[in-house]
Amino acid sequence: MRGLGLALACAAALALAACNGGGEPNDAIGAKVLRNLFSKQGVSGKLISFRKTDGRALKTPSTEAYELWYEAEVQFPDAYEVNCTDERARGRCAYLGLAQSQSFQKGEVLKAEGTLHFVRTDKGWIGEDQNAY
Repeated sequence: MRGLGLALACAAALALAACNGGGEPNDAIGAKVLRNLFSKQGVSGKLISFRKTDGRALKTPSTEAYELWYEAEVQFPDAYEVNCTDERARGRCAYLGLAQSQSFQKGEVLKAEGTLHFVRTDKGWIGEDQNAY
């Protein structure tokens, strides 16, 4: 009986930690943020894989933040061209891990690397897409 109570208490603590952003942003959160950013930036590619490769906590007296490094694969269902010299396309280039303009053929897969940033609030981690996780 005591073991059951302890197990229930542990499960409740884990659930509570998950609800209020208790841990660091993970693969699932990173993938969701990147999909949202692609949508906002007009990137027609489909995220087919996402993997967190590293991360680090950043703290100042007034803010707690987290930097997440990732590797992703993005497939383009149609031909797609991004011009990284255009100021309006720089966000697309950054999220696709591109340093220069590039064209993609229909069905082509890009292996991208990049960084996402999060800020901790009382609502959880706020991603670059302005959503709380």
